[in-house]
Amino acid sequence: MLVKTSPELASKLIYFKTFKKRLNLKNPKTFNEKLMWLKLNEDDSLKTIYTDKYLVRQYIQELGYSNILIDLYKVYESVEEIDFRELPNSFVLKCTHGSGFNIICSNKENLDKEHTIQQIKKWMKTDYSLYCCEPHYSKIKARIIAEKFLGGSDGKLPMDYKFHCFHGEPKIIELIFDRGTAQTKSILFDLNWDILPYDQQSLSFKEVIAPPEKANEMLEIARKLSSGFTYVRVDLYFYNKKIYFGELTFTPDACLFTDLFDEAEHIIGNLIDLAKSTKGTSGKMLEQNINF
Repeated sequence: MLVKTSPELASKLIYFKTFKKRLNLKNPKTFNEKLMWLKLNEDDSLKTIYTDKYLVRQYIQELGYSNILIDLYKVYESVEEIDFRELPNSFVLKCTHGSGFNIICSNKENLDKEHTIQQIKKWMKTDYSLYCCEPHYSKIKARIIAEKFLGGSDGKLPMDYKFHCFHGEPKIIELIFDRGTAQTKSILFDLNWDILPYDQQSLSFKEVIAPPEKANEMLEIARKLSSGFTYVRVDLYFYNKKIYFGELTFTPDACLFTDLFDEAEHIIGNLIDLAKSTKGTSGKMLEQNINF
């Protein structure tokens, strides 16, 4: 399969299919082009660990942020190990080796357990790296984790704060709200919580969104977690006046942001200095104090 034998060629084909133009890897300028370049050229050994939804927890703990980890109920090596009787009334099941491989249960009585089992079985057999050529996903061990559900009995999910970090500094905040509904919104903000008109949804958004009570603390957490990486998106939640860690993402949208305006693609791309890339370092800067 091309994704396995030639990730670069596969990426070029996926990029062309998406944007109807060639991917410039020799002199990348835009956000998508530079994310593609980082995906294909930087060492991904630590990115693999930190993308793993189970192993990343140790990284968070080692940096002194165990208090922001969502409560972990169980870790399963296979779907056959899941015993729903052991789980509380509400919970979240996540496969560790992909994106979107989640079962959100706000009320166990309403859960179709058989469908859930079949869905997770399918995910566990899936090599997520093949979807859009994200090679580091293929190196993640497929497991299932059961975590605490953050949300009300009505199933409403908390806002998702995604901090786009460049060279260890958060620069753009992407706020996702009304998640899990037909009205899901994704709005881009700068660090002053002013809307960035970088896509149509943000440009058209007229509501006033106040920053969370612990916005500065969230920014500092994002800064610490992204230290040493050329680019990473740090996802956090703020729920019941408490900060929770979501995930680290190195190839958001599979490096295929289709909604950004052309000018915005270049503006964001300018935030990545490839001359400062960690290419070839094997993540040594990060490995100094982290022992897996």
